[in-house]
Amino acid sequence: MDGFINLLKPAGMTSHDAVSALRRILRMKKIGHTGTLDPMAAGVLVMCVGAGTKAAEYLEADSKSYRCELLLGVETDTGDIWGSIINENRNAAALVTENQVRNVLSSMKGIQQQYPPMYSAVRKNGRHLYEYARKGETVEVEPRTININDIRPVHIFHEPGRVIFDVDCSKGTYIRTVCTDIGEKLSCGAAMSCLVRTRSGKFFAEDSVTIEQLCARVSDAEGINIDDVLAKRNDTPLTADMSDFIMPADSMLEGFGSIILNENESRKYVNGGKIALRNCEDVKRNSRQKGSKYENVYLVYDTENRFFGTALFDKNGKIFTVGKVFFR
Repeated sequence: MDGFINLLKPAGMTSHDAVSALRRILRMKKIGHTGTLDPMAAGVLVMCVGAGTKAAEYLEADSKSYRCELLLGVETDTGDIWGSIINENRNAAALVTENQVRNVLSSMKGIQQQYPPMYSAVRKNGRHLYEYARKGETVEVEPRTININDIRPVHIFHEPGRVIFDVDCSKGTYIRTVCTDIGEKLSCGAAMSCLVRTRSGKFFAEDSVTIEQLCARVSDAEGINIDDVLAKRNDTPLTADMSDFIMPADSMLEGFGSIILNENESRKYVNGGKIALRNCEDVKRNSRQKGSKYENVYLVYDTENRFFGTALFDKNGKIFTVGKVFFR
């Protein structure tokens, strides 16, 4: 079991809890996730399984898509409705028009600096920001460069003071902060009231799987109670076939180039040797944006299309050096 599981995380579960659940279901320790989702948010949480954990950093840079509902006229310390209310301005919210909302949403597009919320997992001096916030401590936070590629209204005032919108954005974008900024521009305040991640890179919500589905597969295959799949640790080998839930790591790495190596060069690669460009059987160019952290990363295959790992291309020397070896 090596690759990725496109998990539909339910609201009310932390990303860490989702990892713990999958470790019990699949009976393996080597499981992680990319792109932390807030506990009260639902949607796509990419789980890395087995050798797929080596590819986690490559997925972190992927763009994300969300559907969000915000409530006008309310400000909280967390930026969402589950925090403590610090200001209410319902009268001002009642005066906001649909056109004003559309104009403000449109103004949110583009590259910008965003301050992460104090109740977040961002680290400062080795501590999470939420640790400072819970103790009432203040700390200076640096802004981060984000990009809101698109933001579109879905339902404006489907209920009084509530707006639903879709947003496509770069990694590290806090939608709670987007909602707070929208409230400031409308001069009435706003807080996020619902959030669903609909996409992370090449992973879409409509293709995701639930924890209940994974548990049911194990329950049916092994004849055990579905509650027991999650309730207690089981050290016996997993007999259920979960392969249709697990996507191969290389199939979900977006925009990377690829090289094909013959048997001798493949052996050299897995042993840490450098590969000359002229010795590659075939090369497909990397399509990542110039200046991207991964613009020189290539996937490595042999002539039988077996995936081995990643290589880094040195344009000056025209050679590939070993990145991460997934399989030997």
